[in-house]
Amino acid sequence: MKKLFYFLTILILIIFISSINIFLKINSDLNHIISININLALYLMIILICIFVVNRNFKKAKLNESKSYRKDMKIAFANSFFASSIVSIISACIIYGFLNNILELFKLKEGIINFTIFSMKIWFISSPFIGLEVTVFRYFYEIEYFKKPIKILIFKLLIFYFISFLFFAERKTNCFIYAKPICDIIFLLYYTRICFDATLNNA
Repeated sequence: MKKLFYFLTILILIIFISSINIFLKINSDLNHIISININLALYLMIILICIFVVNRNFKKAKLNESKSYRKDMKIAFANSFFASSIVSIISACIIYGFLNNILELFKLKEGIINFTIFSMKIWFISSPFIGLEVTVFRYFYEIEYFKKPIKILIFKLLIFYFISFLFFAERKTNCFIYAKPICDIIFLLYYTRICFDATLNNA
């Protein structure tokens, strides 16, 4: 089941990235494609860092050796959420503050830099919540509830497409840029509930 979980997670990620690139190839130009892939790379970088931090906290908790599993799970979840949230917030602040300077070092076209900065300012609004999302997925992984995160990813992808479609008439090629943070904020409500269930319930 774990191998299937990894396969489906990567597949959904590929579909997400590919669909954005195909959409831009049809409706926009190469500058926009390069720009959005820069932001996608940065976003994935934050996710990978958060995954490393969260996995480290869960491994440190040694839940497989725990004599008080529920209590230790709460601690591992809380510590992971706190640490990964700090990482995602700091990473987002660095990107907001220095991305323009970094892009100028690579001597990219002004059009690429401008669209990258524009899309980043909207796309990364929800980036402080990456830590919580990664922690929630690690929690389901730890309790071997693999179907749940896959269902979440599929449902989230469909909601993302739906919101993008709603924005298309007004925002055209930028529709998915505005859809991303809205979709993340919608799912934040669900992740927050899971967080409360995992850390505060006495059951």
